[in-house]
Amino acid sequence: MHSNVLLAMSGGVDSTVAAILLKQKGYTVTGIHFNLCQTHKEPEKSCNVRHIAEKLNIPLVELNLSSEFETNVFSYFANEYCVGRTPCPCSYCNLHIKWKYLYNFAIENGFEHIATGHYANIGLVDNTFRVLRATYTAKGQSYFLWNLPEHYLSMALAPLGNLTKQEVRHIALQNEFTDVAEKPESMGICFLKGTDYRDFISERMPHSAKGNIVDENGRVIGTHNGVQNYTIGQKKGIKNIPKYKCVTRIDSGSNTLHTGAWDSLYYNRIRLTNCILNGLNYSTYNQLRVMIRGFGKNPQADCVLKVMPGNEAIIHLNDTAWAPMPGQPTAIYKENVLLGGGYVHSSWNE
Repeated sequence: MHSNVLLAMSGGVDSTVAAILLKQKGYTVTGIHFNLCQTHKEPEKSCNVRHIAEKLNIPLVELNLSSEFETNVFSYFANEYCVGRTPCPCSYCNLHIKWKYLYNFAIENGFEHIATGHYANIGLVDNTFRVLRATYTAKGQSYFLWNLPEHYLSMALAPLGNLTKQEVRHIALQNEFTDVAEKPESMGICFLKGTDYRDFISERMPHSAKGNIVDENGRVIGTHNGVQNYTIGQKKGIKNIPKYKCVTRIDSGSNTLHTGAWDSLYYNRIRLTNCILNGLNYSTYNQLRVMIRGFGKNPQADCVLKVMPGNEAIIHLNDTAWAPMPGQPTAIYKENVLLGGGYVHSSWNE
């Protein structure tokens, strides 16, 4: 008989099928649902999760974390844009909200395992528990788990790591969860509900300071209505900008947008800060790969990672990266093993 597991449940097909698979393997499953956003849709979402848990014949715990979510994730998201950085709220939320409270509740209530519906695998590699890429990388979500500490992973199960989305939907249909199986896949940032992130920020920080837009020579070519409305590589919203020019740097200190040639944003060196690289000592590591969320195309060639004191690292790219943005998480892989990562601080060429 397998042990008991606490499963994070959202009401979607992924966590539903994760529960089905865990039960089939003999685990005693308890679901836990986090109420994160105080919106008119939240009661309906909670009701759907309760219905799924009843149909699965598993107990369900509900935790209202809307206050914690707003204090942590909302503030992080808005503040990062306001200082010229590009946030990734999903990986931030995983560390500071979802996995934190999943793990804490499991420990406090005697659960032996925790689980989610992420498309990733978890395994013991060289005596360290690590996230592994999903078998089918097209749907892989390991990137969003780069910052999880090892003690979370040591308890974690990942039932969907070897499945495709199509296979998951098929399992849901086989088990008569038709509504869940046919539900459209959620896209984008959950709390934006399809709205523009700029509108979300302006509701919380309505007083934006206007500033200058300058070219490569420091000549003023226009004005902007707040640096939070722009990201590196952007040209939309800048009047009279020449073709093949875009935002190349955001200086929040002087409230200035710097523009330049689109192809000037290719870099082969990236400095990372706030790194979490479990099991890696200060040293240089070869034949690694990186993934930075937001790239149209991530670097394909191997890179070299130099781990430094102060939770910092330098990445030497053999294949240049276009527009690595300050604030973006960068995940580091050794083949299919996620070693960890950090946040982009700066980029340059050597």
